Amino acid sequence: MLTDRLGDTHVDAGAQLFGSMYTRFLALVEEIGLQDRLVQVPGRDALWRGGRTHEVVYGSIASMISSGGLPLGTKLRLGSTYLPFLSRHSRALDLHSPEDAAAGGLDAESIADWGVREIDTAFVAALVYPQLGAYYGASPGETSAGFYHILARDGMDVKLYGIRGGVGEVPARLAERIEAAGGEVRTGLPVTSVRLTAEGAVVASEAGEKAFDAVVAAVPAPVVLDIVEGLPILLRDWLGAVRYRPTLSLALLLDRPVGPRFFGLSFPEGQTNVVAAVAVQENKGVDLVPSGRGLLLVLPTPEAVPSLIDLDSRQVHDRMLPEVIRALPRVQQHVVRARVYRWPIGTPIMYPGYLGHLGAFRASNLEGSLPLVLAGDYLYGPSAEGAVSAALDAVRRLETRLGQ
Repeated sequence: MLTDRLGDTHVDAGAQLFGSMYTRFLALVEEIGLQDRLVQVPGRDALWRGGRTHEVVYGSIASMISSGGLPLGTKLRLGSTYLPFLSRHSRALDLHSPEDAAAGGLDAESIADWGVREIDTAFVAALVYPQLGAYYGASPGETSAGFYHILARDGMDVKLYGIRGGVGEVPARLAERIEAAGGEVRTGLPVTSVRLTAEGAVVASEAGEKAFDAVVAAVPAPVVLDIVEGLPILLRDWLGAVRYRPTLSLALLLDRPVGPRFFGLSFPEGQTNVVAAVAVQENKGVDLVPSGRGLLLVLPTPEAVPSLIDLDSRQVHDRMLPEVIRALPRVQQHVVRARVYRWPIGTPIMYPGYLGHLGAFRASNLEGSLPLVLAGDYLYGPSAEGAVSAALDAVRRLETRLGQ
């Protein structure tokens, strides 16, 4: 949820849009008084196929089936096979209870294996791969079929929203509300350790140590393992099975708009080596880019991230730009600035079996009576909705533990 300033534009460097199924996130936006910043966007995107772009409106079944981005046979099987499948299993495909997909037998294999067997290879390469690679930093071969089915079911009928002024408005307003209520917010102050004691928890940072009744650890699982002292072995083992992939994005500031109407351009598997998608920020409709300017956010393929993450910014730019130009040739002469954003831990991978792993966490009370509760999107799914859902759960567990 990062909005940065690049020249005279604002860059949503990570999270981009939010679906209408993100009910808990949208409720939070309203609660902190940002509903007037919420903008419904057209949802107009594009797929790259056959050397050109094919526009599609995600959330519209008719648009998906009529788009030239998918082969005819694949589109027919979407209508005859996949949509009925999602309907039959709808009760097990709940964004807010992903472990139900494991209980329903949908978590044992990858969406790549399921898709090739039940639909065809083009379904995996041209539909599944662009969605997972661009927005979840994962490949079909490493993603639970159940997790993808949840995304697909919710995507059948969805409205998309952006935040006017950038997604960073959400954490900024939330911090303001906490401070207005008498709380304290500190940013840019990394926690170096959390020591659990019989009386609570002692949090250490460069500012010193401070004791609390309890702690909500809303950081990635590897960070919890690194900084929290005194975790039970079973909880450590559970956290150790949470997998991540680093990710990054490249922002390109242009001296003129790109031109096409769509917001996101995604690439099927095998069409590119390092670029999974390009987001045209001026087409998002949330006032990030001044008139007469252009701004692209370029997202890498999952396979390319390990080779990109440790390169310097110029090398990342030089590796990614040629593939952007191949699809959007007008960009070449108009880049005036560039910036790379990095997340060394990145996004959690919903691998086959992981939804069952979530079910084990919910059922086993691995936190016990610790003065610490876990939060973070790895407890639901890599999204703003997953983060908010995990936070609400953490608050409820913490209130119970503290007798409130």
